[in-house]
Amino acid sequence: MKKLLSVLLTLAALSAALCVPAAAEEAKETAEAPEKAPAFVRVWGKVSPWEGNGIYLKNDSGDGSLDQVVVHVGERTPAVDAVTGLPLDLEKVKEGDTLYVWTQPMMALSMPPQVSALVIVGNVPADAAAPEYYELTSAGWKDPAGSDEIVFSCRDAEGTSQDLPVPLDAEVTPWLTRQIIRLDDIRPGSRILAWKDAKGAVSKVLVFPYAYQGFAAWNTAGTGIVNGEMVSVPGKVLKDEETGEKRICLPVRAMAEAVGYSVSWDKNRGAVVYDGNTEVVFYVWPGDDVLQTPEGEVTISGPCVLEQGVTYLPAEDLCRALNLYFYQD
Repeated sequence: MKKLLSVLLTLAALSAALCVPAAAEEAKETAEAPEKAPAFVRVWGKVSPWEGNGIYLKNDSGDGSLDQVVVHVGERTPAVDAVTGLPLDLEKVKEGDTLYVWTQPMMALSMPPQVSALVIVGNVPADAAAPEYYELTSAGWKDPAGSDEIVFSCRDAEGTSQDLPVPLDAEVTPWLTRQIIRLDDIRPGSRILAWKDAKGAVSKVLVFPYAYQGFAAWNTAGTGIVNGEMVSVPGKVLKDEETGEKRICLPVRAMAEAVGYSVSWDKNRGAVVYDGNTEVVFYVWPGDDVLQTPEGEVTISGPCVLEQGVTYLPAEDLCRALNLYFYQD
């Protein structure tokens, strides 16, 4: 929890708002940035009496000043039994039980501080470690030194990038479905719980529902890659006239159609991306540096560009608008 406090104070210093979502800060970083705010952090403690909403946890380990936190749980927040990997009935959790919670790195500045849970783990045996929550930042690959493993790049609750070797015989299950899933099926952007044995080897992986439309990357020439396949129209590497910095821009239609959206041109709105035939995802006019969405305007890092009938947007902004997990392979 001491690490959580450090992260939160850093984020608070960067914003005048009471709550600072990590995603907003993370979007400003580049793939080469030395440090990133983590996408999530871990808190833990014993369930304690609380008259308000949420679960009140008190950490009695004495490892930091942030020794209490109120956790708010959404209707779809996974709660996992550490022994079985099955749903944990939070109604049966009682005072004194220990819960491990991974949360967004944002906090309501109240006393006690309040956070929103991404996943909750309970019923951890006294002689075992809790499973660890990871975000996978790459597709898996075979380790040349050990062909009986598939290795994933990932980030943990401290925001640290690392390699996670998973043995081919590890138990792999999806959350709340009977679908058969293999290690080869796990995509960049997936979030998982990984159980490890006494030697630190992964023995079990629980894969949560994929939160993205797909995953995307791009090469140095500016060509977009969606779900591992190059899109049909190349991107462009443009130079910012003011800063001189190079910006990769990707074609809106080709990227959107690669994941099942449809795109049309409207004389009043410009390029319009649809989810289905009628639901608008966003639209943008050439030269604008904002996207128009059903929720309102979204500022992007550079202007929309129209060249030879092709509409381009800055790569990360376009991926975010299309709900694509973007990564550097």
